[in-house]
Amino acid sequence: MAKGKRRATGSGWRQVAPLIPLALFASAFTVSATDDPAVATASLERGVSSNDPIVVPKQPIKEPANIPVPGVVGHGVDPGEQPTQVVSGLSRNGIPTAALKAYSRAQQVMAQVDPACNLPWTLVAAIGRVESNHGRFGGNSLTSQGVAVPGIFGPRLDGVNTARISDTDAGKLDGDGAFDRAVGPMQFIPGTWRAMGVDGDGDGVKNPQDIDDAAMSAAVYLCSGKTDLSKPSDLNAAILRYTHSQQYVDLVLSIAKAYAGGSWIAVGNGTEGDDGDRAGDQVGDPTIDAPADDNLPRAQDQPTYPGTTKPGNTQQKPTTSPTKTPTTSKPGTDKPPANDPTTTTPKPPTTTTPTAPSLATLQTTAGLIVGTAGSTVAELTTATKYCQSELAKVTITKPTKDQLQKCVTAYQTGGTKAVDEVIRSLLSALGLLGVLGGGILGS
Repeated sequence: MAKGKRRATGSGWRQVAPLIPLALFASAFTVSATDDPAVATASLERGVSSNDPIVVPKQPIKEPANIPVPGVVGHGVDPGEQPTQVVSGLSRNGIPTAALKAYSRAQQVMAQVDPACNLPWTLVAAIGRVESNHGRFGGNSLTSQGVAVPGIFGPRLDGVNTARISDTDAGKLDGDGAFDRAVGPMQFIPGTWRAMGVDGDGDGVKNPQDIDDAAMSAAVYLCSGKTDLSKPSDLNAAILRYTHSQQYVDLVLSIAKAYAGGSWIAVGNGTEGDDGDRAGDQVGDPTIDAPADDNLPRAQDQPTYPGTTKPGNTQQKPTTSPTKTPTTSKPGTDKPPANDPTTTTPKPPTTTTPTAPSLATLQTTAGLIVGTAGSTVAELTTATKYCQSELAKVTITKPTKDQLQKCVTAYQTGGTKAVDEVIRSLLSALGLLGVLGGGILGS
């Protein structure tokens, strides 16, 4: 069957698309300091296989993906942590590279399978943040293949301060033969996973601990039925089906909007608090640790966003100083020549006007960019690269000299918050504001 076509049959599913092997997808889409998964351009035509297609159910899935636990909005959120704290700390928290690719791939595939759903990667990522902090809850880390190690398991659903769900999988997924537990980075309860979980990376295994499988399954779940996630009502209903808690819905939406606004950085695949992990740092087995590829993005390679230290605070003071210190000759200190009986007349004081500091400049493809007074070439280069990265994220890949200069000046005088305002102004002028990032989540 041709990919992307609708199949309205009595079997209860309506759309399918052949799945691209993850290795081919990863080679087509590589996260870097200038790549934004929301606009990633991975080719969906490479290595297409019809062996294990992605299926979107014709009717919305009613069974919850996870069961809310009283007092816990999600295991990826620290107990007592307020929603505002979670959102403000997103840039510092980071998204592991393996998770970022899984979220982006989910958006790309669903754009082919069910374009009417309008699924943004930011929504899948927000659920991953709340459910397991992107696969890092409980000391877990993601391997280079995206598998959570040693494994993420929710509380026992035995009816004690939780819903009661007797075992449905003979303990095969959650290791509990008496009662069910939610499993994996996206926290699917076994019954729901067994009913609709998909193989998201084409390795022939549906593994809820694999974030590629879990993220793609979450995307299928959210898009099931005639769902249009660009509509607020559909969006709220889809998340509420996933977990029956409005508090959960509100936090997921807040995080998704923040991610759509740029509040994320790519980090290594380690545990919570690790920035840019290296192979051998975490579990002890080099075959399952985060890859030590120097090309992988790390927190320090990525821009920071409002709520963090402004880069302007690191500017050095002007190093250019006046060329000569004003001097005066004191009367009576110059002795006359021995053969001249007269006294030398004191010379008037002489002063030298300080030389104004030269402005740093940088030649770019857009034109010559000029730094602010006192900034160095290194600082100007940092500001320019940051602006080029931020502009590229909103599809301004070839800014004019004026656009780039405005952004650089804003960065050097007001930090990242000022850059956000400049970019918002540019998008407004171009008529793009509210279009990027996945419908209402990008507004």
